[in-house]
Amino acid sequence: MSIHLLYRKRFLKRFLIAFGFVALIVLLLWVALINGASGLVWSDSVKLLHLQSEPEAFRVIIESIRLPRALAALLVGMLLGLSGVAMQGVLHNPLASPFTLGISQAAGFGAAFAIIVLESTTFSHPLLSKFSIALCAFVASMLCTFLIVWIGKKVQMRPSSIILAGVGLGSLFHSGTMFLQYFTTEINAAAALFWTFGDLSKATYENITFLTLVFLPSLLLLWIGHWKFDALCFGDESAFNKGVHVQTFRSVVFLISALCTASAVAFFGIIGFIGLVAPHLVRLLLGGAHSMLIPLSALCGGALLLGADLLARMLLYPSILPVGILTSFIGAPVLLYLLSTQGKRL
Repeated sequence: MSIHLLYRKRFLKRFLIAFGFVALIVLLLWVALINGASGLVWSDSVKLLHLQSEPEAFRVIIESIRLPRALAALLVGMLLGLSGVAMQGVLHNPLASPFTLGISQAAGFGAAFAIIVLESTTFSHPLLSKFSIALCAFVASMLCTFLIVWIGKKVQMRPSSIILAGVGLGSLFHSGTMFLQYFTTEINAAAALFWTFGDLSKATYENITFLTLVFLPSLLLLWIGHWKFDALCFGDESAFNKGVHVQTFRSVVFLISALCTASAVAFFGIIGFIGLVAPHLVRLLLGGAHSMLIPLSALCGGALLLGADLLARMLLYPSILPVGILTSFIGAPVLLYLLSTQGKRL
């Protein structure tokens, strides 16, 4: 078989998989828009085609409740998938993800600090008052990231040391969260605990716009450096010989990944394992070439969280299960499987 024919087959395979992810996302978005308080309403499909002529109550439900939640699920999943593939690429570790490196736990501490410690604080600016929990969660996530990068520079950015630093800091922030919950009132403790569940019902067009402004440049910056990820697969020395400033590149990618994670979890709580699972699913389909692995991991993450949110809303109907609980139920077995099958390479 000629090289030209092999190239065409590979291109066709990549195109079909990318098209499949996009089609799946469109299908899931459509199902999310017709899934309401009474379950799936198939007749709403026709109403969506001429939404402007429908009663105002139906339009308000679609535009103010269902559509923001669906878009938030898509964007959060894409951010976490993008963050996961970047972290795994620069750390040479299939278990690296925002959740396993402690960044999500740091966000939980920040949210608990805002709910418990800043409870009586009155912010003079209305925007700060409205987004105080998200702001504290974001700051705590980035603080955790800077600490990991700082520790990493002390050990020449060795991947194993960075992962251990993330695990240790995650445990530290989680202990801090439990400490705050232990000395507060039951109401505040319950509020802080519920935030950690991961809930997409808080979606608004404001935070969707913010997530979009974070996602698009992050995707572009990571994709531009896709060849550097591929070079790192052969080791740091080989990547350096190919013109990659390994320590600098690893620090920048880690900060971009953390920014994606912090932006997502700051608004919607801890949603674990999407960043771990999505890149592995894409690798099973396409292999490890980062030119396609980076964008398709984002698409896969969006599809996974959209599907998980739909399942969380229908599984215990009429009760709605927080999506973070469901993703942890699904992701934990995957993590154990990766440990058992790939542990020798870690």
